[in-house]
Amino acid sequence: MVTNALLLVTPKILKWAIDDLKGTITTRKVLFYALLIFGIALVGGCIRFIQRKTIQGVARRMEYQLRSDFFSHLQKLSANYYDNVRTGDLMARATSDMNSVRQVLSSAIMYTADAIVFFFLALIIMLQIDVSLTLFSLLPYPVLAVLIRELGKRVYVSYEEIQESFSTMNTKVQENLSGVRVVKAYTLEQSEIQAFSELNQNFVECNRRRIRLTTFFFPLFRFLPGIGGIVLLWLGGRHVIDGKITFGDFVSFSIYLMMLVRPMITLGFIVNSFERAAASMERINTIFSEKPEIYDGEDVRQDIKTIRGEVEFRNLSFSYSDGPPVLKNINLKIERGTTVAIVGATGSGKTTLASLLSRIYQAERGTVFVDGVDIQDIPLQVLRSNIGFIEQEPFLFSDFLRNNISYGAENANEVEIKEAAHASDLLAQIEEFPDGLETYLGERGVTISGGQKQRTALARAILIRPQILILDDAFASVDTHTEDTILTRLKEIMADRTTIIISHRVSTVKSADLIVVLKDGEIAERGTHEELLAHDGIYANIHEKQLLQEELEEL
Repeated sequence: MVTNALLLVTPKILKWAIDDLKGTITTRKVLFYALLIFGIALVGGCIRFIQRKTIQGVARRMEYQLRSDFFSHLQKLSANYYDNVRTGDLMARATSDMNSVRQVLSSAIMYTADAIVFFFLALIIMLQIDVSLTLFSLLPYPVLAVLIRELGKRVYVSYEEIQESFSTMNTKVQENLSGVRVVKAYTLEQSEIQAFSELNQNFVECNRRRIRLTTFFFPLFRFLPGIGGIVLLWLGGRHVIDGKITFGDFVSFSIYLMMLVRPMITLGFIVNSFERAAASMERINTIFSEKPEIYDGEDVRQDIKTIRGEVEFRNLSFSYSDGPPVLKNINLKIERGTTVAIVGATGSGKTTLASLLSRIYQAERGTVFVDGVDIQDIPLQVLRSNIGFIEQEPFLFSDFLRNNISYGAENANEVEIKEAAHASDLLAQIEEFPDGLETYLGERGVTISGGQKQRTALARAILIRPQILILDDAFASVDTHTEDTILTRLKEIMADRTTIIISHRVSTVKSADLIVVLKDGEIAERGTHEELLAHDGIYANIHEKQLLQEELEEL
């Protein structure tokens, strides 16, 4: 309000100056009006600086909060959601779409308020000068309003296309860089370059369509107000001649009319920004509208602060989405402090069983229990913080080795970190690294071997001292000698805790207290290593094949 009021005072002062200087022109008069205009401009500039600084600062804080809320919401969504969404698309929404929203929170809102206030204040002053001249000069402006509305509709559709194209391109880049070794292994660099080029070209074409749209409309935003200038010269000139208005009124009116061009052009920018932001906010809101499938319900037991480690599956059946059953009628009780091994062919449901226990995926109520309590009644934080889960493909962060091991136990000291690394048979190799625990790992731990990745993930799980430790094919990348060493050390650490081992190797599971064999999602056999060999079933067949394979490898 103050900024625009000061801006609109200047033509008024110019009118006074022109009318006053009709008589005697003196240096003192000229200097007075010049200094007055300079002073108003100086004060207006200072206030505009404060205005921009304040509004831009607020917009940045709002962007920060929105992006934080967005990231926080993503953390709460279930694994099943990420199975069906593209990472590159989420990245586009968290960056490009967020930027569009931030722009409308800062520049567009500021310019909107600026344009509206300026227009109506200028209109009041112009009507005071000459009503008929004002009405005729502003005749093109209703047409301009219709054009702005039409522009808004088309920009919205256009920008949705641009963001979708950008998301697709972003996904392509993300997947290609993550899988760069596969691309190089199959010498498909040129094919990938061509595929990206096509997506890139589509993105350019989407932007060109928007550019053609805006470049058609924006010249009209200058042309139509220009018609008002013609009306002013013809009608305003006659009113000066007829003595209806003074020459100073004519000059100030001309300046006000010229100044109205700016908010009209600004409105074009505003409409563009608002429609872009609306399209972006809708894309962001589709993520916010997603509800976590797994969360603490109203009946969760807040009195449970830890777990002991007894696990039971009762008549458990499970399928992913609308797919066929992965697990069928699983009944299994695992006593605290025991080691249970789960074996079976690929796709038999071993990993799914482990994922249901830690509520990565949601089992039906009344089918999975820990310490005799339905896991849906145990706070998620308590349940998961007491389960150490090493997946088939361990994920390491682009960070120091120390931080990767202590992830989940940020307060662990160096002695504890090294003890966990020793238990996973990694400490000796760490000490050989030039930077030791300060060794920086590349994306997904690319700078260390597969076996070192698995042992790093194992050390990370051991460090949190879990009541339940799940090893999902955690020794696939280590030799049998290292495997025996790790299992021996784990027996000491997990003496009074529960261990669930999922593996294809008989050598890994033979010392378990109980071995469960899954086939087509059902428990086909159960017993100790000796009992299952005597049974001469699926497990005995797996054992025989692996012995034969070992003999062939020795040859």
